[in-house]
Amino acid sequence: MVKRKVGIIGCGHILIRHIESIKQNPNDFELVALCDIDKDVLGKAVNENEDVKGFTDYKEMLKEMQGKMDFVTIATPNNLHYQMAMDALDAGYDILIEKPIAFEASKVQEIQDEADKLGREAYCVLQVRYNPTVKMMEDALTHGLLGDIRSVCFIQRWQRPLGYFKDWRGSLEEGGRSLYEYAIHYLDIIQKSFGVPDVKSTDTFNHKHLDIPFEDTSYSIVEYENGASGSIEVNVAVEPSNLECSIAVMGSQGYVKISGNALDRVERAAFETEELEKKWENIEKIAGVSLVPNSYGTHVGSCPNHPTLYKEIAEGRGFKVSEAIPSISFIEKIYEKEK
Repeated sequence: MVKRKVGIIGCGHILIRHIESIKQNPNDFELVALCDIDKDVLGKAVNENEDVKGFTDYKEMLKEMQGKMDFVTIATPNNLHYQMAMDALDAGYDILIEKPIAFEASKVQEIQDEADKLGREAYCVLQVRYNPTVKMMEDALTHGLLGDIRSVCFIQRWQRPLGYFKDWRGSLEEGGRSLYEYAIHYLDIIQKSFGVPDVKSTDTFNHKHLDIPFEDTSYSIVEYENGASGSIEVNVAVEPSNLECSIAVMGSQGYVKISGNALDRVERAAFETEELEKKWENIEKIAGVSLVPNSYGTHVGSCPNHPTLYKEIAEGRGFKVSEAIPSISFIEKIYEKEK
């Protein structure tokens, strides 16, 4: 396979994850260009990466790098993803977009439609799907270890320091709202495993980040297609550090709870019969891998799976943008039921 020449738009804190992913897949990817509107941020990023061209205008990068670049990663503030994706596709590049792809599911579909029309590849970052614990939960469901599912409860109780929302994240227009910024990966796991539920009600609160125009805490009651009930709690007002990010699945034959800071460990699992216990033990043996979540100083969270994501793209198994549509629809449904 031909090595992809990568240009990255956006040199913020997530840039390091994409740089390390390219470095860990040197036979498949090569970084050739970086773009950021902040000249100081761009200069630092270019200086840290040899033989990389720097741009402050992404349209200029798309134009000047024709024939020298074929893959564009979009890692900018959330509201910019849609237009940059469309522009990159129209300029002839394959693309990878950080979450959220857009604030509306219809916009995500437009990007996929444009890619299909032009014969380009449009990928999205859904790296939590690579967590071994997620695969273990999915295997338990696939093999019917839990029986009939009765309840699915999601809890995200994270710490984010005062000032975390001082930039575009605190803007309703640029960042969207809480679920788009830090819950979307985990809501994606829920919808992938259980489908997008019917949202019965949503209540939102501000307990810590009082200077932002949206919630730092939300609670929703949901019902899944099979009649199972559930709850969604998303909270970044926890002190002094992240408490948990968990999914508890309770069925007629047992339960599984995956948790840790980022669904990175199995907290508890129990089953009605010895036969079911042995099947679970076999799933555990096959998984056999533990994760160390990314650390950002005051808080530990997010999953270190970007290198795997790039490897999967190189091998033709990346997640198409259309796979992000259900999680965006899920968020839209939650906010539609806000009291």
